[in-house]
Amino acid sequence: MTKIRKIFNTLYEIISTVIITVGIILAIVYLCGIRLYHVKSGSMRELLPVGSVCFVNTYSKYEDIKAGDVISFRVSNDMLVTHRAEKITDNGIITKGDSNITEDPDLVTKENYIGKTVFAIPYIGRIFGSLHTFKGLFMLGIIAVLLIISGIFYKKKEE
Repeated sequence: MTKIRKIFNTLYEIISTVIITVGIILAIVYLCGIRLYHVKSGSMRELLPVGSVCFVNTYSKYEDIKAGDVISFRVSNDMLVTHRAEKITDNGIITKGDSNITEDPDLVTKENYIGKTVFAIPYIGRIFGSLHTFKGLFMLGIIAVLLIISGIFYKKKEE
């Protein structure tokens, strides 16, 4: 039984360390003005496949955007878009998804501009997407509770 306990304790410590490390990294990234967005459409499929996570620098200035930059902007309260800046005009930025035939109908202005995409990680967004569902949050909660309870239980047995 002690071998099983040692294996469990090792796994518990590894999982706990990974969770804490990821949390710290995400907190630092957030404090640096980087926001993570989940790609849900194929309008940028070559660069940003569906399920990717975009890391968007919200500190990048609207005035510094050049044609060719990939930017994120809000088109409504609940819809965010990440497309390439095609042209910069006095009225705003004309954007287009790389996989789209036509340019976007609305200009990006200082008011709806969010930031410039710094990099993306393909397909990892599927995990984040599942966490936005009831089932995903429920499973995450169950795992967290089980880790805490089992950690307490096995630590007490060691003492």
